[in-house]
Amino acid sequence: MLKDFINHIGSDLDIYINALSSITSTVKTDIANIGDYGTDSFSGSTGSNVFITVVKLEEESTLRNFPNSKLIQQNNGNFAVDKRFPKIFLNYFLLFSATLSYDMSIATVHRIIKYFQAHKTFNFTSDESDIELSLELVSPTFEQMNNMWGILGGKQFPSVLYKGRVTELEFLNEQLSPAITTISATLQ
Repeated sequence: MLKDFINHIGSDLDIYINALSSITSTVKTDIANIGDYGTDSFSGSTGSNVFITVVKLEEESTLRNFPNSKLIQQNNGNFAVDKRFPKIFLNYFLLFSATLSYDMSIATVHRIIKYFQAHKTFNFTSDESDIELSLELVSPTFEQMNNMWGILGGKQFPSVLYKGRVTELEFLNEQLSPAITTISATLQ
């Protein structure tokens, strides 16, 4: 699901940035770990110069405790309990890094910010599910940026960090069990 979303964003960013005359190089976006850039283990394509790296996934803790069962009425008029695994709400931290010359990288990052200013919410289909994901700019402190780039290998590129907010993931198989309709007991 996340790969489909990143591919969708990457192709839109390529079209948006390349349509602008201030960027002289052709911008090509790819999914890769920017920490491996310039090494033999780098998985990005050689023609790409803007890379999207997933730096963190986290569960949205405020939405963790929703009930995971509901009462439904079947076609025969009886009631059943549909008990599923609880939904998982995830946040994705996406780092957009440019590896062009420094001035072109700064201009590219600026265009990425302008793109996401106008495009905050994305609707797409992945794994036969309709998904809505909204992005918001994250402004880490200097210490957090230093720690993040230190983990990514120490070499820093012009970049911007976005948080993809709250995607709902659910295992869709129904697990119906009969509803309890009567309780009988003997009192002594």
